[in-house]
Amino acid sequence: MLALPFLDRRRERSPSRSHVWRVAALLVIASMGVLTYKGATAKEALGAELEAAVPGWIKKEKLPAQAKPGAELFATSGCLNCHTYLSVGGEQLGAPNLSAEGAKNKGVDFQIQHLKCPSCVNKGSPMPSFAAFSEADLRKIAVFLEASKGPQ
Repeated sequence: MLALPFLDRRRERSPSRSHVWRVAALLVIASMGVLTYKGATAKEALGAELEAAVPGWIKKEKLPAQAKPGAELFATSGCLNCHTYLSVGGEQLGAPNLSAEGAKNKGVDFQIQHLKCPSCVNKGSPMPSFAAFSEADLRKIAVFLEASKGPQ
């Protein structure tokens, strides 16, 4: 914006009299207003929206009925902020895609221990601890992860 008065080749280059300067300033102000409004009203992926993906996961992965509560908890507890599951979620900090986690056959007990203390199981893991979850909730997520063998 500082260069705009110099781009105007008329004799008088006063910023207060330059129409180019005024238009550019108004466009910047309008853009700032529109972007601020859009940012303030943007909808984030809410738990209910993520939970709506669970029936599709169950169908694609052919998950057993006992994995459904864990899938719902997985979808709503923030796991998808970093991990991806069947193209849903985001890969942050190198978090792996968990669509085929069960194919590794690590076992439910391993999954529970990993959820409780990720850096104890995998040294240097940036994953936060989910030790605040109840033992029942950890087991639900672990059962879900172990049932996830990849799309079938």
